[in-house]
Amino acid sequence: MTRNALRILLALAGLQLICGCEALLKQVVFPSVQVPVDMIYDDDCDNDIDCAVTQPIIHHWIDIGNVKIWGMVSSAPSKLGAPTMKVFQMYYGHEGLFSIGAWTEGCANRESSAWNSAVVNKFDAGDTCASYPDCGMTLRQSIANYIAAGGKTNGLTYVITGQLSCEEEFRATPADAISPLTGMQMEQQFLKEFVLMNGYSPSGSEYNCNTNAAVCSAFFVNVTGNNGYPPVYVVPYNTGAANVVTEVPIASLPPTNPSAYAFSFANRTESLDEDPLAVEFAVYGGTGWTISAQCANTVDASTGENSWNCNQEAGQYYLTTDISPIDFENVLASPWVPAATTVSH
Repeated sequence: MTRNALRILLALAGLQLICGCEALLKQVVFPSVQVPVDMIYDDDCDNDIDCAVTQPIIHHWIDIGNVKIWGMVSSAPSKLGAPTMKVFQMYYGHEGLFSIGAWTEGCANRESSAWNSAVVNKFDAGDTCASYPDCGMTLRQSIANYIAAGGKTNGLTYVITGQLSCEEEFRATPADAISPLTGMQMEQQFLKEFVLMNGYSPSGSEYNCNTNAAVCSAFFVNVTGNNGYPPVYVVPYNTGAANVVTEVPIASLPPTNPSAYAFSFANRTESLDEDPLAVEFAVYGGTGWTISAQCANTVDASTGENSWNCNQEAGQYYLTTDISPIDFENVLASPWVPAATTVSH
C-alpha cells in the first residue's frame, strides 16, 4: 500500500467516525405505547404498492396494542382498493374488528393497478368496490361506534394517506339515524388530529392532492383551527419521509402472505415509507420529527399544486424528519405475519 493510499484510507476512516458520532447524537428512543391510539385510517390502497407495507404495519400494531382501528376506508378511484384492504384484514385475522368502506361514487372510474388485481385475484377473487358500503357512511358509523363506546372528546386520530375524497364526503354528511351530529361536528368534537401524507414543502404537486385537486383545495380551505377543527399535521413527500425504505423479506415469508405475493408479482423488494410514516407519527408523536410553526397550506383547485405559507395561521403544520432513516426503519420493522396471540380487541 502506498503512503498516499494509506492517507486516503485514514481520512475516510476519520470521516466515517465523525459521521458515526453525529449519527449517535441523533439517535432517539421512541416512547413505548401505553394505551392503543384510537384511529380511523383512510387510504387509496391502489396504484402505489406502499399499501402492501402500510397495511401490515397497521395490523401488526393492532396485534401488539399500539393501535385500535375504528374504521378503514379506501378513497381509490378504482375497483380494488377496499378489496385489497380486506385481503390484509383477513390475513391478520381481524375480520369483524372494524368495517371497511369504499369511495363508491368514483371507485369504478379506472382499472386497478396490476399488483392489486393479482393480490385480490389470488386471495379473494371476484371482490370489487361494489361490495362495500360508501366510505362517508362508514366513517360516520365508525365515529358513532367510538362515541357509543365511551370515546373521549378530541380523542380519535384520522390518518389519511390517499386522496381526500372520503373525508370531504364524510364532512358533508347531515345528522341521521346513526348520529345526531353532522360529519363536520363529529370531526370538530371527537377528532384529536388529522395526519396526512400529502403534497410538498414549500410547494409542489403530489399524487394524493392532484388526483382530486378540487377536493384537496377545499380541505385545506375549510379544515382550519379558525373553523373549529383540530390540528392538521402533514407529511410532505420531500421532507425526509421518502428516504425511509422498507425491505420486504419475500423469500422468508409464507406463500399465503399478501405482501410477499404483491412484491414478488411486481418484481420488487422494497418500498418508500411516506405513508407508513404518517401512521408512525399518529402513534409515536413528534419523536424524530421537526414540526413546523403553525401555517396555512393553499392548494390550486385546478392543478393540485400546494404551497405552504407560515405567515398565516390555520392550524396546519408540515413535518420534517430529523433523525436517520434507519431509526424510523427500525420502528416500522417486522410486521409481516400475524401475532401468535393477539391483544384483546
